[in-house]
Amino acid sequence: MSERLSKPTCLIVSSAAAAGVSADSFLHSFTLASAAFNLQVATPGGKPIDFVGVNEANMRWIQDFRMKSYANPAKLESTDGARYHALLIPDCPGAMTDLANSGYLARILQHFSSENKPICAVGHGVAALCCATNEDKSWVFEGYSLTGKMMGHCFLMTVMDKEDFLAWQMDQLLMEMASIICRPLYITHRQ
Repeated sequence: MSERLSKPTCLIVSSAAAAGVSADSFLHSFTLASAAFNLQVATPGGKPIDFVGVNEANMRWIQDFRMKSYANPAKLESTDGARYHALLIPDCPGAMTDLANSGYLARILQHFSSENKPICAVGHGVAALCCATNEDKSWVFEGYSLTGKMMGHCFLMTVMDKEDFLAWQMDQLLMEMASIICRPLYITHRQ
């Protein structure tokens, strides 16, 4: 019990949209982060996570996770960012639907940025960062470097399916907000 009290806390923000949260990304993010942090999951409205990409390799873990008390997400709307030491947003294809324009998440991201607390957004979860604007409408993460896969080359090489198109839209939005996108990982840090 004392180990639990001595660990810092990490907020995992996940989408509650129908497009869901990547089962593999959530499994790996949760497993890795739980070694160093006490974890709290939050979604818009405190709605259950709809996992996508569930397969034989991750199905058992997802089933076990859903049985745990911590699998019931807190309401993002009532989450106080000051209570947490780190923020993690796993790969959430649904993030572009509900997190990318969330004023509640924007407030949390503004706090994390102003306090220089670590933020990690993976895959489509990076779209959630788009909601974070200052009062003057500038982007909170202006001057940060975001690393990730650019989708523009996919557009030229293939006909885009819905997921590629959404990722391409995210790249365009981030570029419009004056960020710098490099390869190959999604993580944020100040330049």
